[in-house]
Amino acid sequence: MMLEDDLRATLRERAEEPAPAPDLLDAVRGGVRRADRRRAAVLGAAAVLVAVVAVPVAIAGGRPSPPAPQGSAPATGWQRPRLDLPLFPLTPGWAPPGLGTGRVGRVGPTLLLTYEDSADRSLELSVGPEPGDWGAEGEDRAATVHGRPATVRTLDAEIYEGNRPGDRYVGVRWQLADGRWVQLGSSSRNTESEMLRFANGLRLQAMPPSPLPFTVATAPPGLVLQVMTENYMCLAPPASLADGDSGHGLCIGLGTAAPDDEPSPEDEQLTVRGEPATLETSDRGPVALTVRLDAQRLLSVTVEQNDLILTRDQLIRFAEGITVPG
Repeated sequence: MMLEDDLRATLRERAEEPAPAPDLLDAVRGGVRRADRRRAAVLGAAAVLVAVVAVPVAIAGGRPSPPAPQGSAPATGWQRPRLDLPLFPLTPGWAPPGLGTGRVGRVGPTLLLTYEDSADRSLELSVGPEPGDWGAEGEDRAATVHGRPATVRTLDAEIYEGNRPGDRYVGVRWQLADGRWVQLGSSSRNTESEMLRFANGLRLQAMPPSPLPFTVATAPPGLVLQVMTENYMCLAPPASLADGDSGHGLCIGLGTAAPDDEPSPEDEQLTVRGEPATLETSDRGPVALTVRLDAQRLLSVTVEQNDLILTRDQLIRFAEGITVPG
């Protein structure tokens, strides 16, 4: 299972948990992740917003609380964030046929390049200061990539949720001359020879950045892009860029809602921009705001109060300024 698959699974599973944990992707160091990684802060409750016109937040049920501020004027000192999009430092010279265009992302200091196609062929590449996680035990053998020592790991990929009979996991790990670790993983039908051909075709040339998965109208000042994948991103204090765990600061995620999802009676029920929403609060303050965009989709905003202290109204205000492309 690749990073984006796990994020989607986490979004579904998080709705069943009573409270979010602060570390969404604590095992993600690179492209290949643990199948049994702790589920966490991606989405207890989600936030949202497709319209640009502000709509007042109203209480629709649940415990009473003070009204949210009207409209989406920025809080004192808040501004539109200027985010540096990640540049992936390697450019492929060859990719398996039909794999499509890669998407650049990051998790802390680790940069990601992920591919998925309509035939469920997936590939994930990471470059970072630490070796990536293989995700499971398998068979290792020595190889070379660009003349440097490498390790190839293979195993049956059926252990990953969502994979099909006959899928295989193939991973390749090696170090660049500057000491950074590169890890390549595929858990579909890509073969070992294809993965080694892909690895040996990489060249030291930066790829253009990918667009943000969401746009943010206003946020606390000084935050940087700590995590970015196809449907998830976190804005956090600059010190978090050295941390390979995700879930720092303010995180936004888009996931799939289960038809029978029901909000907890302990949480506040409200509407945000005309959509039903749930606000989850801990003894330290708001934790997650979840909005059901439609029958299938949830958008959430979570805040890690250890990184960034926000009030209820500030979390709602941040959510009001988010736009979901498409």
